[in-house]
Amino acid sequence: MKAYKVFNILMAVFFVLAISLPLVAVNKSSGKISTAENRVLASFPAFTNGDGGINTQFIKEFEEWFNDNLGFRDKFVTANTVIQYNLFGMLTKKDTMIGSDNWLYYVTPEIIKDYQHLNLPSEQQLSQWGNSLEQINNYLNMEGIPFISMLNLDKKTIYPENYPKTILKVGDFSRSDLVEEYLTNKTNVDFFTPRDALLHAKNKATVYSPSYDNGHWNSYGAFIGYLELMKKVQTYLPDIKVLSWNDFKITTYEREVKIYNAVSFSEKDYSFSLKRDSSAFQTHDIIDKLNLSNSYMSVSYQNTNDNLPKILVLGDSYLYEFMTPYLAESFSELTFVYTDNMDRIKSLVEILKPDIVIYENVERSFEKTMNILSTSTEFMDYSTYKNLTIVEDRPLMWIDYFNNELVQQQGSISINNINNAVNISGWALDPKANDVASNLFLKVGDKYYSGSYGAPRTSVSEHFKNPNLTNSGFNFTVNASELKKEGKFSFVIISKDQKYQYSPVEYQIVTK
Repeated sequence: MKAYKVFNILMAVFFVLAISLPLVAVNKSSGKISTAENRVLASFPAFTNGDGGINTQFIKEFEEWFNDNLGFRDKFVTANTVIQYNLFGMLTKKDTMIGSDNWLYYVTPEIIKDYQHLNLPSEQQLSQWGNSLEQINNYLNMEGIPFISMLNLDKKTIYPENYPKTILKVGDFSRSDLVEEYLTNKTNVDFFTPRDALLHAKNKATVYSPSYDNGHWNSYGAFIGYLELMKKVQTYLPDIKVLSWNDFKITTYEREVKIYNAVSFSEKDYSFSLKRDSSAFQTHDIIDKLNLSNSYMSVSYQNTNDNLPKILVLGDSYLYEFMTPYLAESFSELTFVYTDNMDRIKSLVEILKPDIVIYENVERSFEKTMNILSTSTEFMDYSTYKNLTIVEDRPLMWIDYFNNELVQQQGSISINNINNAVNISGWALDPKANDVASNLFLKVGDKYYSGSYGAPRTSVSEHFKNPNLTNSGFNFTVNASELKKEGKFSFVIISKDQKYQYSPVEYQIVTK
């Protein structure tokens, strides 16, 4: 056989092996963690969705599974990262960008636009955001509860000097500048940012993680933020206990991060440890009973001193990962809830009965939270609809879950004596319009609660073969003691065109 034919055969065999081995070695274990990327790999998709229908996203999810679980993937990722970094000074990690002095920045297309001042909000957006926060502020004022809004800064805002020089700013004002100016001057919301304190402190210490954490402040910067927040709290609670620098033993240490287990970055960080025993301890029962729509980044603390005030915080990782233990030292109860639950702030206040409420967001998450808040139906008032004509036609509705337990029979609901809060979820329609309702209220005694209505329920639209019925889901969280006292509750459904209301659908309470 001629040499070139042997060569061609060998090349063909090599090619077949090269494309076959990764397929043969594909990962078949669900929940495997990539050592290079430090994340759980995509699981093989199900053929049906959670409601028993066909999974219409199967092809997309299969592609994600295949890309994640291809054989030798970790080795390919590691090798590619080393090559890209050494040849071009770039990282293959999509959410991380290298600046000067090896500073790493968390990036998305929107964050880069934010740095460049290319995503400035319109006057309409500012007004909408201001109105949303003003609505919360007005409600809490009526309840006699102080409300503080805190906007924390991205690393790019405090350390712009290390951002890649190829990314240029347009104009002098950022989105956060405009938000701060609007909320401070055109609303009654007590709004602040720790920007000035952080810029001042960075002259003597590093206040954000240079490389270990691409998107957060470090412990030193977090304590600056804590002190600024507690200054605000003291204006409402002058006797509140505030931790100081002297309460901590502060030491420095070196820490290192490896990107995709390939390229190492190290930095000096600060360790804060209380010189005395903590008076607060973490609890779990409160969060479990709130039945949050998103319990990610949620935690509760209880203090040994039960005479201290109570606090509710809706925030993100800037507080959750760095500040909750410090705050817990000053309050008898601290409940921290992720801002994805911002549309349920009213029900949280009614259940937890805090003495002060804090809303906190980092720059990059502010608009997302405002969008969640703008769709909230919590502050809708039944008095707007009380004079509507009542039609006797029975509306279509169903309670699916009561405190995460499947409801087997409509008409009566069982409740435990130990429940402090009750979560009710299901779906409701306007049958005369063959559409979703415009609103839904839960009536307990003489009180009308406006919960969350409009959640996607594809099972409902598929069952009735009507896509208009998709956003028919509801969720209410109410104080269990009120339900036990009344012994019953009912739902009032407002028609799609808001011209009539349906006769209340009543449920009896059975106490176990």
